Amino acid sequence: MKPQDIATYYRESQDFLAERKRRQVRQLVLLNNLQRGDQNIASTLLITLFNRVLSNLYDDKLQIRFLPSQGITQNQINSYNVLAQSDYLEMQKPKLDYDWSWDTLFFGRGYCETLQFDKKQKIMKPSVINPLVFGYDPYFEEVQSWRYYWKWVTKSKWEIKRLIKKGIITGIKKPEEIETGIEPDLWDYKIRRDAAKKAIEPAGDTIAGDVYQILEFYGYDDDGNKMVYWVDKGFDKILMKKKLDLEDGEDGFSKWPIVVKEAFREPHSSVVFSVADLLEDKHRAKSVLLNLAFIAAKDRANPIYGYNPDKVRDISQFFQRQINQHIPMDGPDAVWPLNTEDPMSAGLIQFIALLTQEANDPMGTGSVGEPAKTAQRETATHDAINQQLNDMAQSLQSKVMQFGESEFWSHWFHRYAKNAKDLKTKIANIVGVKGVESQEIDFKDFNTDFPPGVFVYSAKEAEYKELVMRRDLMQLYPQLAMTIEPEGMRNFNKHVFFPKFLNDPSLIDSIFPKTLDELRATEENEVLAQDTEHVPTQEEDNHESHLYIHRAMFPKTLSCWFHIKEHEERLAIQKKQIMMQQQMLQQQMMQEQQGQMQPQLKVGGESPQEAASPLKQAINKTNQQTIQ
Repeated sequence: MKPQDIATYYRESQDFLAERKRRQVRQLVLLNNLQRGDQNIASTLLITLFNRVLSNLYDDKLQIRFLPSQGITQNQINSYNVLAQSDYLEMQKPKLDYDWSWDTLFFGRGYCETLQFDKKQKIMKPSVINPLVFGYDPYFEEVQSWRYYWKWVTKSKWEIKRLIKKGIITGIKKPEEIETGIEPDLWDYKIRRDAAKKAIEPAGDTIAGDVYQILEFYGYDDDGNKMVYWVDKGFDKILMKKKLDLEDGEDGFSKWPIVVKEAFREPHSSVVFSVADLLEDKHRAKSVLLNLAFIAAKDRANPIYGYNPDKVRDISQFFQRQINQHIPMDGPDAVWPLNTEDPMSAGLIQFIALLTQEANDPMGTGSVGEPAKTAQRETATHDAINQQLNDMAQSLQSKVMQFGESEFWSHWFHRYAKNAKDLKTKIANIVGVKGVESQEIDFKDFNTDFPPGVFVYSAKEAEYKELVMRRDLMQLYPQLAMTIEPEGMRNFNKHVFFPKFLNDPSLIDSIFPKTLDELRATEENEVLAQDTEHVPTQEEDNHESHLYIHRAMFPKTLSCWFHIKEHEERLAIQKKQIMMQQQMLQQQMMQEQQGQMQPQLKVGGESPQEAASPLKQAINKTNQQTIQ
């Protein structure tokens, strides 16, 4: 691809998005405009509702779990989940999530790049792209269908020299061969935003001329390979080109290394709407009304008067303010105020409240708990309905943003899978109640024929569901304790009941440490997974504990099935013996009770049993002699 071809695609995308970006810059000015003047006031509607929605979604940390797919064992899934928890902090994902969510809500779409991978630190290096310096193919809605996309990157003179020295930039031998300065549209976006905050901008280029704007362009070459190019600001030279060899798509092809989040997804559309689009008109209208009310309030506090010059003796006294001031005049109608309107009439207050409600409703931030405005309204019922509608709107926003989160972790998996041979192992650190726990992850676990599934869910929704589940379990707990055996009750408490109450899963191991049987069963699973030898069971094993661990093994080998069958047979014999012992104990207890109830009669100083005993012995002796 030639620089002229890249310039053609760039102008196509820029023309498509130029007016949209200019509008977004005006919305950014509205967000915090310090140029409104010292005598004016601005509404906070936009920033208030925006921050409320952002705080709701950012606080609702999206939880992810990898799920087994064809050919992936449970041990591999455990490795993915542990490493994802460790990388969440190592990638500085909390900061990335804030920036990503901010862009998503304000611009309608948030873009996160997942191309960079640091082999030395063994970690993916995601970065959030500023939508104002980004452009994409206007003819296709889905990201992976784009023919191209681009972004502007800024480099200093010394960075350019370093990249030339390392052989990354090959199109030039020194920085002076390309044009300096910032792309005009981008510079205009910057100065308008900064000027709104009372900052004085410098010229478009530095005095030393050591700032360079480079277009990073992602597109296809003539052979249909996905490539990344660096082009100078004037579209004269290709500074760098590199083939995307990520192998994370179908049939070994590479996906575009970018993930998109949307807050208000509109199907089949290349442009979506944002929080700022929904609130901009209400924000402007409310600002105008507040300023008019402010002017009216000042006029009422310091009104303008009309006067009759024939009746007022000294006009200069109107420009003086003194305590107990008296102005002499002739007649009662010598002076009258010109502005007497109420600055905040009932109609104006009601209209501003209507504007606020119109802004709240689509955001899912409607006010709950306000006093009833009419006698017919049932306050509690009305508030409950409002809260339910708000929760539904916020839940929908969270679910839509989960699409991008799922795609992000899919890219994360493929970056490790691509570099697994070189990385070998990594230590994952998990922070829990017992401090930092370290676990070695073998990157052989990432060598799979199919990628795992990624399950993303809302922490807030999960918390609410857990609350309902905890309430139900508390009611059922007494009945369960009476019907489940002790070992089963322990497993229920460890794996079902207490996890519903504990945020940190590591607390479970502190409350219920693994028994010797559980540890032995876990070790046996490692041998059974190899399917190379038969692992015999022991008669003294706690078969129920062993079966619980073995049945959780995935996938199960033939040796595992035989081992489980042997445990089941031993457990059945054990239970049969226990039942027989219980029956014998019951019979013995019944005999003892019957013996206590029978009267102790004596025959010739002997009991009936004792008296009958010699007779019985004689009869038996006679029978034996007859047989002989």
